[in-house]
Amino acid sequence: MSQGIKFQTKVHFRCGRNGRKHLEAGDAPVASVEPGRVPRISRLMALAIRFDGLIRDGVVTDQAELARLGHVTRASPE
Repeated sequence: MSQGIKFQTKVHFRCGRNGRKHLEAGDAPVASVEPGRVPRISRLMALAIRFDGLIRDGVVTDQAELARLGHVTRASPE
């Protein structure tokens, strides 16, 4: 009875030009994140939560007052 040989190695995929993936040996590189950069959707959600809190706490009466304070006009119907 013959025994097979086991071979183990670490590999990862790297994105190349035109979206092609390349198989490379070794550990995957550590993803770097730019410090201080916050996605736009996160900033908008934080602003919405802040505005909701201002309305709930009675600092402003309603969304119309928030719009006036922010110098935002009402959307016009099409």
